[in-house]
Amino acid sequence: MSEAVDSIRIANVPAAYPARSVGWYAVFILALMYLVSILDRFIITLLVDPIKRDLGITDVQFGMLNGVAFALTFSLFGLVLGTLADRVSRRWVIFAGVSIWSLATAACGLANQFWHLLLARVGVGMGEAALNPSATSMLADLFPRERLTTAMAIYGLGATVGSGCAYFFGGMIVQMVSQTETLHVPILGTMRSWQAVFMIVGFPGLLLAFLIFTLPEPLRRGRGGLDQSLSWHKAYGDLLKFIGSRKRFFLCHYTAFGFASAVVAGGGTWYPAHLGRTFGWSASEIGLSLGIALTVGAIVSQVVSGRAIDALFRRGVRDAHFRWYAGCLVLATPAGIIATTSGNAWVFVIGLGIFIALVSSLPTCAATALNLVTPNELRGTGIAFWAGTAGLVGAASGPMLIAMFAEQFYSGPAAIGFGLATLMAICLPMGALFLFLGFRAMREAVAESERWAT
Repeated sequence: MSEAVDSIRIANVPAAYPARSVGWYAVFILALMYLVSILDRFIITLLVDPIKRDLGITDVQFGMLNGVAFALTFSLFGLVLGTLADRVSRRWVIFAGVSIWSLATAACGLANQFWHLLLARVGVGMGEAALNPSATSMLADLFPRERLTTAMAIYGLGATVGSGCAYFFGGMIVQMVSQTETLHVPILGTMRSWQAVFMIVGFPGLLLAFLIFTLPEPLRRGRGGLDQSLSWHKAYGDLLKFIGSRKRFFLCHYTAFGFASAVVAGGGTWYPAHLGRTFGWSASEIGLSLGIALTVGAIVSQVVSGRAIDALFRRGVRDAHFRWYAGCLVLATPAGIIATTSGNAWVFVIGLGIFIALVSSLPTCAATALNLVTPNELRGTGIAFWAGTAGLVGAASGPMLIAMFAEQFYSGPAAIGFGLATLMAICLPMGALFLFLGFRAMREAVAESERWAT
């Protein structure tokens, strides 16, 4: 057995889990915060054309705003905040993160140049980096292993329903403020209508941040007896040793979910632009159709996947998370390609709903698989490291790759749709392949973790 595993001295102190009502209330609050984070993250995708017009930027530059600028910051700050989540109060880490991303979203409304908006998006990424490492760590301490995937799935609904809300309510807001090119805002003066949208969705998050203090700070479970000194060097040294002891599991996990992240993040950036450019739909039409498709698809995905994976796990299928998502990616490939290359708007919307129902369990499967095999002292660090490596590559490259495929290989208003299809055709089968190669490795990693998990 490797040095990393040998160093895990178990401190099994049996303790009852909190009442289910406490756990599910925590899921609700954390999912609500996740929803708002995704709303703030994706509202920019409904404002592509007015932002390009007023700031004079290209599609590739816009891809940077939602790709590199956000994703790079999200991932790098996550490396720091994930370690904090393992060592200090997770509630305070989340409170700070929600406050920062809400202020940064509002600051997007003050942008008058590309670099202004770029810096504000950096702030959004920095704040949102705090939520996932802390929230997923808390859930792993609130629910037993055989019910954890369902809890993670409901939490994950915040992300996918948040995307739907971004399109649905965002489209309504955009339609309302677009009736006039400029608006007069007290204190701030005259601003463009798209700038006002950022203000409207950003400031309420400052009030939401205080809800985290209505949750308990749960007892940390599944400790591995590792050093908990506040040293990032030590934390990531321990994590890398642990990853080294499970090379095949982590290689397959990071590679597979990285490929899938490129499609999920890239698609979320360009779906509205595809509907607007290819089919000439208005912001309100786009918001309503995408909002319904993504929300319904997300609910189906998370509820079904959470319950199905937990049922498989209870029956002894210890690679259930890899096995389930591999099947989802195989089915999602033709569904996504048919939808994005169709010349009929309703085929795209309905096909997209099916596609979303298949791929939206990505954060649930990826995060739960990691937390099931990782000692408590490294869970926040592990989630952050995943986001800062494979997650970063996927989320940062997806939006830009779609724009590059569209510009280099296709032409006309439907070019973005074909760019989407190209990325799906490459990344989804590759993701499924690596998950398949990791089945045995996940079974072995979970079996080993069950020797010390409490």
